[in-house]
Amino acid sequence: IAPRFDADGTAAPSLPLDIFERVVAEAKPLGLSSVKLTGGEPLLHPRFTGILDVVRREDLGLTVETNGLLCSGETAAAIAKCRDPFVSVSLDGAVAATHERIRGVKGCFDRAVAGIRALAGAGLRPQVIMTLQRANAAEVGDLVSLARDLGAGSVKLNVLQPTARGARLHEAGEALGVAEVIALGRRFEGRNARVAGVKLFVDYPAA
Repeated sequence: IAPRFDADGTAAPSLPLDIFERVVAEAKPLGLSSVKLTGGEPLLHPRFTGILDVVRREDLGLTVETNGLLCSGETAAAIAKCRDPFVSVSLDGAVAATHERIRGVKGCFDRAVAGIRALAGAGLRPQVIMTLQRANAAEVGDLVSLARDLGAGSVKLNVLQPTARGARLHEAGEALGVAEVIALGRRFEGRNARVAGVKLFVDYPAA
């Protein structure tokens, strides 16, 4: 989230582990059965493995949304020990040049790919998420093939939202229109199509 949304400047650099434990303890009697760790980047949390320990101890399902850069084999194995683990990794291009141009970090493509491989090596079938824009729309087919080769179980195409950094891209005309997103989805047999052994989900925008 863009820093300007932290209106009073009080955001902590990370959620304290004891507060996470307290939230879980209070929520379980209300029916809590799983948690989603997202961000920002959840793997940056200095007590990430401690959070996983709590998730395992409380027998909670787990979803993690990550950029994959910090997902080592050890971290992937720890995630895989949780109940019903599901991990999504952002990959905004089928090649390094596209992904790194969008993400703005040199070398992040290879590290994200290594993270996906680590998750697959731990027995998981991670989901690859691409945020659609003009800069990467032509690479959807290649991304699905790459995801399959890396051991991913699915690819999800997200629509670029006009919030925070996405607002600037919308203003610059980089967002696809509704008709363009629908046409792209139909190229791959529409919503929830299975392409080359990988499940493809298209997050269609509201008309």
